Amino acid sequence: MTSKRREYTREFKLEAISLVIDHKRKIAEVAESLGIGASTLDNWVRKYRKEQQGIAPATGLALTDEQRELQELRKQVKRLTMERDILKKASALLALDSLNGYR
Repeated sequence: MTSKRREYTREFKLEAISLVIDHKRKIAEVAESLGIGASTLDNWVRKYRKEQQGIAPATGLALTDEQRELQELRKQVKRLTMERDILKKASALLALDSLNGYR
């Protein structure tokens, strides 16, 4: 029998992290008061601290606004680069077709 994995909102995670970092409370104490696992909260805190140092999260959505924006911008750059490459190839093919049409 498996239990459904609980999902927490970004705001909930940030509030829990704030209790540990800003209010200097112990992870175990905060986790117990919020009804979450201490290892879960510890993971959130470590991820948050890495993001604060500018280290992008390997998986999942970032917690900090800056890292979330960076993820979105990277996606946009990837998409725009792909679109540019497609347009370059298409224009080269059209130029080649127009040259072949004049011969």
